[in-house]
Amino acid sequence: MSPDREPRPCGLSGVRAGWFSGSGNLEKACPRSLVGGRVRGRGVSRSARPPRLLVKTMMVTFITVALLLLVVFAVVMLNMREQVRQTALENLGASQRVLAAFEARRQRELVAVTSTLAENPTLKAAVDTYALEEGGDPDARACLLATIQRELDKVAAHVDLDAVIVVDAKNTTIAAAGPLHDHWPPGRPVSLVAGSAAVTADPIAAIDQRVFRIVAVPLFFADAEVGALHIATSLDQRHAESLEELSGTRIAIVRNGAVIASTIPRSSVTAFEAAVGDGTPLDGIVSLEGETHAFRRLIQVGDATFYALESIVASARAATRDTMRNLMLIGLGAALLTFVGSFWLARTLSKPIGRLSEELAEMKISRGVHRRLPLTGSSLEIDTLTETFNGLLSSVAQAEAQTEAAYTGAIRALATALDARDAYTAGHSERVSLFSLAIARQLDLVPKELEVIRLGALLHDIGKIGVSDEILTKPGRLTAEEYEAVKRHPGLGAKILSSVPFLALHIPIVELHHERPDGRGYPHGLKSDDIPLEARVVHVADAYDAMTSARAYRDAMSPADAVRELWRCSGTEYHTEIVSALVAALPNLTERSVKATIAELHAASA
Repeated sequence: MSPDREPRPCGLSGVRAGWFSGSGNLEKACPRSLVGGRVRGRGVSRSARPPRLLVKTMMVTFITVALLLLVVFAVVMLNMREQVRQTALENLGASQRVLAAFEARRQRELVAVTSTLAENPTLKAAVDTYALEEGGDPDARACLLATIQRELDKVAAHVDLDAVIVVDAKNTTIAAAGPLHDHWPPGRPVSLVAGSAAVTADPIAAIDQRVFRIVAVPLFFADAEVGALHIATSLDQRHAESLEELSGTRIAIVRNGAVIASTIPRSSVTAFEAAVGDGTPLDGIVSLEGETHAFRRLIQVGDATFYALESIVASARAATRDTMRNLMLIGLGAALLTFVGSFWLARTLSKPIGRLSEELAEMKISRGVHRRLPLTGSSLEIDTLTETFNGLLSSVAQAEAQTEAAYTGAIRALATALDARDAYTAGHSERVSLFSLAIARQLDLVPKELEVIRLGALLHDIGKIGVSDEILTKPGRLTAEEYEAVKRHPGLGAKILSSVPFLALHIPIVELHHERPDGRGYPHGLKSDDIPLEARVVHVADAYDAMTSARAYRDAMSPADAVRELWRCSGTEYHTEIVSALVAALPNLTERSVKATIAELHAASA
């Protein structure tokens, strides 16, 4: 079936990895007499056999490793504890800066909100009148109190605050609203406690065993202070948890030597209270539930102190990175020590190994796989290696000749057998191989890639062995079922080649040479660059030869018409850069140039 007979879809995101993995591992066993036995002859007697390389190496290695381990152990033990502690404190310092900035911004926002709320004219007028009616008509005072309460309820409904409180000029509660307003009953005096002058502080109020952080803004009416508006935030468990979420560390709030809220386990509260005392320490170390923690003071609010805690064990991860840097330095020192220790061994072995290396280098250049390396007599291991290598060379020489002959013969036999099925396609595989090789040369591919493309193109239609002659030689248009049968030939070809290890490199060409850049090819529907370059090259070469060759169902196109058709379908059915390479290669495509290219490939592979 030729490319121009039916439209070809393309696409696939990958090719089965197993088909590219090669033939697997080939185990080669050395004769027991060479590996474990004694080397005889060639100037090395049993009584004068060389010392084992293992003995020399172990002496130097054991001493070097012992010294290295002693140095590493000493340095790690000295640095790890301090590194871990410093890392934990640095993390807490970062948390301190984050929370300090957050709290400062939060307080500014609360002050701004409170100041805005304090400008409520109805609220200020009601508070002023309430103060003037002190001792007056109870009904009027109740009405004023209801007005104040109503205004506070409006405020509380629009802000997320624990309590909003109005106090009179004597700092006595008039009314309160919010989730915790019941802690602020009317008539209760409000006592605010400020922090020491040594720290930045906001006032707090302790009410009913709760501690509140207060933002207070005075209420002015007619240029006279008639009271104040307080916004209260409870320093409770919920507040501590919100700070923990923000900082990523455990939080404890201490007041008068007691923890009033925290995210540390309850069983550890007493131990932490003993460590911080009255809340004056800036930082320190405390053991909680058998695990060492570092703590640092974050902020001071009134006489309440906020602490952040971090497990030193958790912080050890960061310290480990620092330790690794130290180990790298130690490794450099150990490498120097190892070099000094190995110097004597190197001098002992350098001369015989040098001779052996020179022999191997000469063999590499001349590819003289039939020559044998002489034994050096310097050590048992080197002589054993030389004997084994000589045996392997003999096997390689034989296998190389047999494999090369079988490789080339098998490919040509398969291609010839396929073309012989149809008189119209005789020589098709050879021509596709030549066109593919010309395109690949135009693309400046390396010799190894050229050889893969040349032989892969010879085999590109090998899967048609599994397609019946009635379909392949049918003169008319194929039915849908017949076309589907033909479309299976790339997969059949790949399956055939997958059982032959040395043909693994050509499987992508065989399986994917009918894929198209627009994704309408087969068998997988690959698109654009998902199609391997080798398959793209053979796809265009296959199409060109099919167009310029006669078939039972049509005449051959002229080369010019075939090129125009390729350009017309470039970008959809054919890759544009491959079409361009073919067009550039055609004027120079002569039998002589093709033979020269094949000769170069044979020389490179040899």
